[in-house]
Amino acid sequence: MLSVNQLAVTIGRNEILKPVSFDLDAGQSLALLGRNGAGKSTLVKGLAGLVKSTGMTKVDSLTINDMTAKDRSQIIGYVAQDFSSTSVRLCVFELLLLAQNSQNMSFRASPESLVLAQEMLDRLGLAHLSDRMLSEMSGGQRQMVALALALIHKPKLLLLDEPTSALDLSNQLQLLQVVRDYTKEHDIYTIMVLHDLNLAHRFADQTMILESGDIAAAGDTHEVLTSEQIAKSYGVNCEVFVGSDGFRSIHPLSSV
Repeated sequence: MLSVNQLAVTIGRNEILKPVSFDLDAGQSLALLGRNGAGKSTLVKGLAGLVKSTGMTKVDSLTINDMTAKDRSQIIGYVAQDFSSTSVRLCVFELLLLAQNSQNMSFRASPESLVLAQEMLDRLGLAHLSDRMLSEMSGGQRQMVALALALIHKPKLLLLDEPTSALDLSNQLQLLQVVRDYTKEHDIYTIMVLHDLNLAHRFADQTMILESGDIAAAGDTHEVLTSEQIAKSYGVNCEVFVGSDGFRSIHPLSSV
């Protein structure tokens, strides 16, 4: 189980994220929702160790708060809003090898790492980009590479900060399908910041809505994303329909 207890972030005199607590079962994905400035990215960065936070977080039996950045990176995979390291002069395949062998002082890739790199490229539909540099790619393609780099070392906790912001509709669905399948297949924990409520309905087991750095609603996605809660949290009247495929969809109607 992922157990987050009283996680809080204060920058200067501003309490950006109030103490929040929640649990997540292995194999589940949690969508973080809320208006701009609600604290979603701050929560993810706090878990990743990218901003100073208080509280205690356990991933299974491991307490991550006091871990070194090196040890934390072996447990957590993090994908930022914009993967823009275009100055790196390595192709995608080389980056995947480096991510696996960065602790190997000889910088020699093992046969296993070669196989895993190719498998990851195939899984994310990136095989045709294996010999391309990041500077030669679109923002959406770089975002898919960022996900591959996050998954290549088999994290227990996957953190995604607006992973679909640079993607077209087809790639949004592909990326989140890969994330959901990988999460369930490998029994990991995934937390993803999303703005599209319909994507949350389709791909998130659990949903948490933040307001002013605090939890406004949390629980099963279909129980949280009701027309009443959306009107309260987003100020938008909407209708929620169940489609022929069994998935729910949200149709905004007007401002409250």
